[in-house]
Amino acid sequence: MAFSGALTITDLDDFLTPSQACIIPVRNKPTTTAEEGSTEIQIDSNNNYYEVSTYPTDNINGGPGPSTLNGKKALEKAEINLNDCLACSGCITSTESLLITLQSQNEVLEFIQSNPTALDPNSPCHKPRLPILSISPQTLASLSAAYSSAQSRPTIPLLVLLRRIRAFLSRPGKGGWRVWDTTFARHMSLKETVVEYHERKDKKDKGKSTELPMLASACPGWVCYAEKAQGDMLHLLSNARSSQGIIGALAKDWYGHKTNHKPNEIYHVTAMPCYDKKLEASRSDFYSSLYSTRDVDCVLTTGELDLLLQELGFDPYLSVPNEDTPFSGQSEESPFPELLNHEGSSSGSYLATIIREIQSSHSNPTKISTREIRGSTDNVEYLIHDLVSGEVLFKGAKVYGFRNLQNLVRKVNKETGLGKGGRSGAGAGKLSLAVAARRRKAKTATSGTSGTSTPGESGLSDVDSISSLSLSSGEDKKLDFVEVMACPGGCVNGGGQMKPVSTNTVVNGTEDKMEVDEEGYTRPLPDDGTDIDIDKASKAKDGSLINSGVEEGMRWSTKEWVEKVEAIYWNGLPTPPPSPPLEASNIKLKLYRSEPNGHVDGPAQTNGHVDRNRQADLIAEQIVRNVCGDDSAKRWEFLRTRFRKVESDILAQGGVTLEAVKW
Repeated sequence: MAFSGALTITDLDDFLTPSQACIIPVRNKPTTTAEEGSTEIQIDSNNNYYEVSTYPTDNINGGPGPSTLNGKKALEKAEINLNDCLACSGCITSTESLLITLQSQNEVLEFIQSNPTALDPNSPCHKPRLPILSISPQTLASLSAAYSSAQSRPTIPLLVLLRRIRAFLSRPGKGGWRVWDTTFARHMSLKETVVEYHERKDKKDKGKSTELPMLASACPGWVCYAEKAQGDMLHLLSNARSSQGIIGALAKDWYGHKTNHKPNEIYHVTAMPCYDKKLEASRSDFYSSLYSTRDVDCVLTTGELDLLLQELGFDPYLSVPNEDTPFSGQSEESPFPELLNHEGSSSGSYLATIIREIQSSHSNPTKISTREIRGSTDNVEYLIHDLVSGEVLFKGAKVYGFRNLQNLVRKVNKETGLGKGGRSGAGAGKLSLAVAARRRKAKTATSGTSGTSTPGESGLSDVDSISSLSLSSGEDKKLDFVEVMACPGGCVNGGGQMKPVSTNTVVNGTEDKMEVDEEGYTRPLPDDGTDIDIDKASKAKDGSLINSGVEEGMRWSTKEWVEKVEAIYWNGLPTPPPSPPLEASNIKLKLYRSEPNGHVDGPAQTNGHVDRNRQADLIAEQIVRNVCGDDSAKRWEFLRTRFRKVESDILAQGGVTLEAVKW
């Protein structure tokens, strides 16, 4: 269905290229003083821009005329760094190709060439910086898919690929890197998310001002959008750091202290599936003013990591010793457990972790039911039912892609009374309750005519009957938690992931246009989000145009390719989870149990079997204790972050809001 004007609040889309001109150069334009007078721009034969004063002065002959002496000033090129970015509209889920001038594989190559590998007393830096590379599991899965497709060979399991990259980059001639994965940091992020959810839920149960639903904040595209366009919702965002935020703190604060390195003596690079992670790394919360260094010095996308490895001569199919031997706990190669798995989604498993925590701590048997919104697998609601009482214990959702995200914003505004009524407004909430009441009335009438059984009838047990009745009782239940991701399909379809390289195709006698993207790969010519080829488009029932040549959210990818990366992600783990997606089932599963204060109960081994997640809990607790001690404020800074509403002076001039801007 087409979006209404209220839903289409900005020019946001699911495309992976910028869709508008950036306004930062306009914002930073210097003002002209009265003494300077008016000026004009001139361009010389070498395409250099100059600002020339047109203020009338006496010329050399004594008469009035334009001044040509000292009135010509060369103009600097407008440069935009990641700190300047407003993340306005199209760039929020894009490659930010105009913004990224520092964080790239070229910077890493320069570091490798300039970083001394041995102590040199004549070097200006007597102590070489310790290089660390942290790779996300989504990046490993995407690289495995790309290597397999390019060479027509079997896919490489994630653990094997990680070990091969580590063995290659650890060579002194390649930089002498420490190579980790980010799943342990994700594990810590999930644990802190559970702790924060309990804190918010306890406040609600005690009748205090609640801040639910809790919205996952691991996606930087979503965070940027919320800060710039949905500032009234920031209190709902989870304060738990993302996996990148935590691995940065681990590298600079914990591992640096462990290896006698100051934070500025470590060069930390992460490889992520998303360009917006570059924006996240530039946030002030992840910067040490004492040492003038960031927790993450450089963020590479999956494609940029691939180019770096190509430059260095990496062969992904060259075997290394012990490449497929899983290690439990800490090792010399990695101070954390490697490639921890979590049942749920390939985008962090935040919702799944909350659901399993609630199930494991609830006294009665429970059941999960799911509902796809408008038939979309990127917009799914989850309900946890008590099979004894029939009560709906929890209502969560996963919402991927900006089109679904904007519907989420509208829904949350109604449920919480945000929006035009402000944080204290209740009009929208009352409207939502009224709509829910009408739906319940309609369902009651429908169930009465269809002869729905009551508990004990039709051979059903009391538990089964109550459960079947409770499945339709979630309409008036407000959301408790939402896993939000800006990219359709989640992180495996991030803008920085490897894409299937297309060849030129001929359609209706014309050859499709191809171009080379910012990373050097040949891609179909991207649409800027405004011009649509009507000849290749068809109309939906509501009259909206559907571009038949491009799948929604798959500008430079395909659903088949994303499914392949997803399958590698789950099957390439050392011990794959029994069932990646959450399914409707009667489950009393206990993945791990942490108390609200973060302490872990129970041992890491049972009957000689090592529980890797429980072992990771113990290691994480020890690390937090080593870094923070008993200082709760320091613990908060180590594991959490904060968000700030951005008031744009340019967009707000004349009463114009960001939501009202038309580009």
